[in-house]
Amino acid sequence: MKKKLITCLMLAGVLFMAPVSSVAAAEMNSPIMTREELDSATPADELTDGATGIMPRSADSKSYTIPGGQGTLTSNAWRSTTPDLSGNTYQWDYQVSAVYTGSKTVSSIRTTWKGSASLKNSASISLGISGSGANAGGSSAWQNVSTVAKYWENSNGAKESSYRSNMVVTPRADYRSGTISITNTARVVLKGDAKPYEITASC
Repeated sequence: MKKKLITCLMLAGVLFMAPVSSVAAAEMNSPIMTREELDSATPADELTDGATGIMPRSADSKSYTIPGGQGTLTSNAWRSTTPDLSGNTYQWDYQVSAVYTGSKTVSSIRTTWKGSASLKNSASISLGISGSGANAGGSSAWQNVSTVAKYWENSNGAKESSYRSNMVVTPRADYRSGTISITNTARVVLKGDAKPYEITASC
């Protein structure tokens, strides 16, 4: 797996919507996680190489200060700058995480993500996770295609939830160069506060 990663552009626009407080990438035309995608996301495959452990931090990661002095929630997203070539596919390494910093007890913390790219014809994109694939549906016109959203959640008191894998696009000829992106939403629920807090980062 390539170690070359880029720090991602983090976008945020504050949205307070009961019962969820969220900070989302709403100020620019970058992919964001819709409420439907977040609510319908399915668990990612369990990793067997320890990749769900603590990952390096990026200075450009987007943070949200939780009201009432309850701490900070951070959404992190990274991806490789250029794809690996494997047969007729492109593959990009990525990492996503949700990190809570504060003294409160965490009831649950979740990182939910999707990948997107401009594709045509028979091209498909996946997160390198079972059940995450989507395709262009046979259209000869370029169109933005997003994977099925996946999540990784810890509900054991941990203050971080993280995941890494690689996005895969095939065939290479039906991918529009420079359009790959990954969007990650961090979500935390604190003990004694039933309101979830969210923040989204995309690159």
